[in-house]
Amino acid sequence: MPTPPLRDGALTALWRNLFAPDVPPCGGRLLRAWREGLKATGSGVGSRRQPPWRVLFFGTDRFAVATLRALQAAREPNRGMLVSRLEVVTLPSHLPIELPVKSCARELQLPVHEWPQTGPVGHFDVGVVASFGRLLSEDLILQFPYGVLNVHPSCLPRWRGPAPIVHTVLHGDKVTGVTVMEIRPKRFDVGPIIKQEECPVPPQCTTKELEVILAEMGANMVKSHKLLLLLISTLLSTCELFFVILF
Repeated sequence: MPTPPLRDGALTALWRNLFAPDVPPCGGRLLRAWREGLKATGSGVGSRRQPPWRVLFFGTDRFAVATLRALQAAREPNRGMLVSRLEVVTLPSHLPIELPVKSCARELQLPVHEWPQTGPVGHFDVGVVASFGRLLSEDLILQFPYGVLNVHPSCLPRWRGPAPIVHTVLHGDKVTGVTVMEIRPKRFDVGPIIKQEECPVPPQCTTKELEVILAEMGANMVKSHKLLLLLISTLLSTCELFFVILF
């Protein structure tokens, strides 16, 4: 007797069990993002299996600068050319000095967009967020065929939300780390974890000192583990599984 096709509820359960048991159901969003994103970029699945990819980076502070520099380094041919196009979204600053990410982007001669402007629609494959401080809407997330990564300076679910480094120091945590995850709309720092690494908090460490440690750690994770490749491979495998089930 043939196996009956899975209903929407079964697909949702499959997604939750495999990738995000504590995250709201989103299998339908993933499929829609994949389909709409590929259509927007005018490419098929085969042409997107290999780098380089087009990346839109969202960030503001010194922690984010380290990740931005790591992405810029991924554009170098001698490093495998993981990234072909890199543009930056940052927040408007009302201070006399620019935000660190904006200054870094200008130094690297990268195009800069001030939030809520995010650049041309359908021109990027993946987004990367680090210390941005704004929720990305579902419509914006769906513009990226392969999702949006968040480089977060704590071992999630510890210290979700703003100022995780400050909370780590104030609460006397002995261990912290960096989490790289795929973001979801409507809530900060919720989504499937792609990679997580821990490190001890040095005695009497200040927030600035810890920020330097975690910024370097996050940048090394992006460089050494090729997280864009890992994220896209994960999403491709997931979507292909859904299509096998559906069709």
